Amino acid sequence: MYPYLKLSYLQDHDILINNIYNNYNHDYYLTDDWSPEMYNALAYVGFISVSVKDQTGAHYLMPEMQFSYVVLHWKNLHISKQLRKFIAKNLFHDQYYISLNQELAPIFEGVSRYHGARNWLTERYLNLLNALIPDPDMPTSMATHIKPVAVGLWHHDQLIGGEIGYLTGGIYTSLTGFFDRENYSNFGKIQLIGLALLLKKFGYTCWNLGHPYMVYKFEMGGLEYERENFLRLWLTYRNDKITANILGQRIECQALFQEIIKPNRPVRQ
Repeated sequence: MYPYLKLSYLQDHDILINNIYNNYNHDYYLTDDWSPEMYNALAYVGFISVSVKDQTGAHYLMPEMQFSYVVLHWKNLHISKQLRKFIAKNLFHDQYYISLNQELAPIFEGVSRYHGARNWLTERYLNLLNALIPDPDMPTSMATHIKPVAVGLWHHDQLIGGEIGYLTGGIYTSLTGFFDRENYSNFGKIQLIGLALLLKKFGYTCWNLGHPYMVYKFEMGGLEYERENFLRLWLTYRNDKITANILGQRIECQALFQEIIKPNRPVRQ
């Protein structure tokens, strides 16, 4: 059985510290509270949530206070020689862009196609994230600590990869993503490195990559943090005020990568 979470538990300092942060018998929890206030509080205290259905079809959020996390600091960002050659050969001879905004629907559609039946990012989850995006025409009194983000990798006007995550102070957290493996092999790595460069460019501190089970996270330069050390870092940077607005950006990959990778020069005849 998974422990059940209420919003009041997250707002109670003693419960949060003693029953959640310091509880190493559990990492996964469960709640049927799909309110924006609940999700905002979950993300703010360090949970990463997926969605699940039980045998009756009831839909739950399953927040996880992971036992360990992978975090990418920009000084550790690694680009292999092979990838550098790929970037120099392919990226500077055509139009590729990376976009960051809050238009989640196109990325959601790509994620749904890519993951199929294994996709936990349901329409209800999407609606919850959209509810956390401020509507300028309908001011809300709820203080949102997170900003949902849609990241897209484009070839001309074709979306070839992307991911959904959120910003919390100076930290970006990944949720899920996709890319066109069949037609754009290796461009998933371009998307990852490009996003890291953008986050660094706009003043963010680090990237919370979540679970430490995927090799690519360490190949990028990610470091594994046990829960206690991760939470120390999380609590330090989650309230940072980033003045530069990363949302609404659509940046050409050539401009983004040219500072660190030189394109292949044409061979003289």
